[in-house]
Amino acid sequence: MKAVRWLFFLTLMGVASCTYTHPTATPALAARTRKTLERVITEQMQQQHITGLSVGIISHGQVVLRQGYGLANAEQAVPASPASVYKIGSVSKQMVATAILLLVQQGQLQLTDSLPQFFPGAPASWNKITVRHLLNHTSGLPRDSPALDNMKEQPDSVLIQAAYTSSLRFVPGTQWRYCNLGYFLLADIIRQRTHESFADFMQAHLFTPYGLRQTRTTSHTALVPQRAAGYVYTEGKGLANAQDYLALRPSGAFLSSVDDLLQWELLIQHQQLLSGANWERLWTDTVRTSTTRQEPLEYYGYGWDVTTYHGQRLVHHDGTIPGFTSSYLRFVDANTAIIVLSNADNAYPKTIALGIADLLLAENTKQRTRKKNRGAQKTTARVGANASPQLTNRLVGY
Repeated sequence: MKAVRWLFFLTLMGVASCTYTHPTATPALAARTRKTLERVITEQMQQQHITGLSVGIISHGQVVLRQGYGLANAEQAVPASPASVYKIGSVSKQMVATAILLLVQQGQLQLTDSLPQFFPGAPASWNKITVRHLLNHTSGLPRDSPALDNMKEQPDSVLIQAAYTSSLRFVPGTQWRYCNLGYFLLADIIRQRTHESFADFMQAHLFTPYGLRQTRTTSHTALVPQRAAGYVYTEGKGLANAQDYLALRPSGAFLSSVDDLLQWELLIQHQQLLSGANWERLWTDTVRTSTTRQEPLEYYGYGWDVTTYHGQRLVHHDGTIPGFTSSYLRFVDANTAIIVLSNADNAYPKTIALGIADLLLAENTKQRTRKKNRGAQKTTARVGANASPQLTNRLVGY
């Protein structure tokens, strides 16, 4: 354990990948901001007992950071890097939702299609559930199938059919409750409409064509280069290997890396794969999830949470699965994204992501202030000879 801790802190200041071909970071972050960011990450890793972490940042459309911290594998002393492959949990949901919107865009599916079209054996209570209800968690279905056993690998069809006997929690479309089962159904709808397995469709139409070389459905048997190991930290006991679910869950389906998710973010920003209108649909066709009127209000779209942060529109999602936690934040109007992946069961990476967001927002404010001051100085020089002191002061004060 002492050796592991020594190696952990030895690599804490970060190791960047130099062999994996992905968008490279530009030196756009101010040196002071970069130094503060590194300190925030390091402090949070120590406080949260995070073994390994990978961070990617896109600011105003440019990759400004792709970095690994700590260890992707503590037993083998493998440093984390932007190419380390993590289980990303429910961050996967937006990719499933994107696949559904792709089928809608191609005319193979409509969001108003109801479930009896795909599941003829389903109970009558499912008749009014639509594809849209599955996407935004308003179906009324139970959170998980009653047959779900995380330590057992079962076909999606078995889990779906087992839910036929479950009562709906509410009338479809009238409430919001998080529902993993809905994404099992969406994966099966993709299979039925395309006549390809869910995994094959995602690989052939979303991942491979757009350079996401490390993103794939979770596999326990495949050799996955640079796969990170998952860990759990217990006070008084230290670090241990996390439990490894055998169930392959479409609701948290994928393995991915920061490098691939940066590529995915640029795909979104450049409006590839989907039209601009369909990308926007993922986070503008929303239902309110807030249970109080306290600001900021929270909403849910298709695989994305939607809110505001310091007055900016924020689209985000977290992922949690034994041994791994993740957070993906998008300031959509600023073409800015922050991606944090960790191999620590007990971590809360959104704390780190929001800390980074605060630094970026502060830097942007400083840049705007500097530009405004430069503009004011130029204006003063231009009008100073002919304008009254009062007018000059007003211009400088602006």
